[in-house]
Order: sequence, then C-alpha cells, then structure tokens
Amino acid sequence: MPKYEQGKITESLSFQEIQKKVTEAQPRLTREALAFFWLLYYTGCRKSEAYERIIEDCQIKGSDFIIDFHQRKKHGAEVPPLKFPIWFPGMDLVIEHLEKTSKRKASRKLIEKTVKGVRSTERVKARWLFPHVQSRWAQHIVKEILGPQYYPHFLRLNRITEMCSDPELSLTRLKSFTGIKSLDALQSYLGVSEREQEAAVHHMAKQIKENQQKGS
Repeated sequence: MPKYEQGKITESLSFQEIQKKVTEAQPRLTREALAFFWLLYYTGCRKSEAYERIIEDCQIKGSDFIIDFHQRKKHGAEVPPLKFPIWFPGMDLVIEHLEKTSKRKASRKLIEKTVKGVRSTERVKARWLFPHVQSRWAQHIVKEILGPQYYPHFLRLNRITEMCSDPELSLTRLKSFTGIKSLDALQSYLGVSEREQEAAVHHMAKQIKENQQKGS
C-alpha cells in the first residue's frame, strides 16, 4: 500500500482536533491501538520505530514516561531517550499498556526489513511493547482515527510542524528530538542535546494546556 495513496498531507492538525478524533474513534479500537496512536502523536516517530520497541526500551521514572529509540531509522542520529510527562492526555493509556505487556512472555512477531532497497520479512522473538501492531495494522489505526486519507507518517510531519511553530526552536533541538540529521550541509555539524529534547516537550505541554483552556 503506497504511503500517500490519496496524496501527501501537509496541513497539520491541532491537539484539540486530534483529541476530538481519538475520542470519536475510541469505541472502535483496542486500548493497545489507542496507546500506539498516542505514542506516534507525541514522539513523531516512524511507525516501525514504534511497533519495533520492546519493553526494555521503556520505563516510568518519577513523573515521566521514558522511551529509547536508540539509532533512529533512515540513517538518523542516535539520541538520548525521550521523556514525556505522564499527565499528557493519552499517556495513561501508554503507561497502562506498558504495565500490561511487561507481564507477557516473549513472543514472535513479523517484522519487515528493507536492506539496500530489498524488502523482506522476519519473525523476531522479543517482549514487544505492541505485540499485535505491524505495518498494516499501524496504517489501519491511523486511518480509523484521523480518516482514510491519513497515514502514520503524517503524525511525524504533524509533530515537526508543531515544533517549528515555536519561535525558540533550534536545529539542535529538532535533531535531538527527531534524530533527523540531513538538514542540508549545516545538519552534519549539529550535535544532539538532552536539554533541547526537554525544551521540545516543555513547548508541547504549553501547547496542550493552551488548547485545553480554549476548549473549556
């Protein structure tokens, strides 16, 4: 299935719009599917970066949910684990799901791999964070919530667009959060910073609170 089968979407959705769509779709989806969607929304990661995470990549520390993506895909940078406040809407589902799957035994899941343009599949055994989510199911989840024209990679564009709305955004912060390191020639000179990651989440929290106040 082509990533942009109905055309690439470049207009972002506000948190308020996202939350409304999730609420409407909630009765039709499992809690695992909803947790997967919220993780995509907040992290802006690629769908495979999310469904290939294992339990050992995640932890709850104090008031934060922490997830380690390690080396980002598409030759991205290796960045520090991302930290999100547990009070973020939908994060309770992510944490609930983490606690549930932490009690499971290792299982095999079909993972798609692309090496030098050649795609293959392999059954890999691990304690998966999302044991029932694969490429096609990830597509279904996003379409079920946002609409048939949407796709998982839209949430990456959406997150980066929202980050860029912050006038204090730096390229270092963008690289630290997303792992992107191909921003023309300048990008090769940028490092990564845990402090810039935290600044990105702080701005995200500010946006959510502002949208919640508008809706109250």
